[in-house]
Amino acid sequence: MFYEPKNGHGLPHDPLKAIIAPRPIGWISTLDAQGRPNLAPYSFFNAFGGRPPILAFSSEGMKHSARYAIDSGEFVFNLSTRPLFDAMNASSGSLPDGVSEFEAAGIEAAPCRIV
Repeated sequence: MFYEPKNGHGLPHDPLKAIIAPRPIGWISTLDAQGRPNLAPYSFFNAFGGRPPILAFSSEGMKHSARYAIDSGEFVFNLSTRPLFDAMNASSGSLPDGVSEFEAAGIEAAPCRIV
């Protein structure tokens, strides 16, 4: 299911509030200045508002994703679900600049619908 808040959801309850459960893992993707992707899980992630939807994450230390989000002002949120646990865990390693966490985790990056 792809949920875009401005288009509504047609459900009895707002899915944003149902998706954001206690201690969700936000899988944050960013691009560096050269356009190279970065992917990292963040447990310090949550939703802070519904109208408009406001998402935020915080980093314990300066991970690549946090630095690139600060530099560009942009990040994309992905929810790390149980079937993606192993890939999410693999993406949490400390890799050098320019090394793709997508490749290290064995997953294919897809174009983002909204940034």
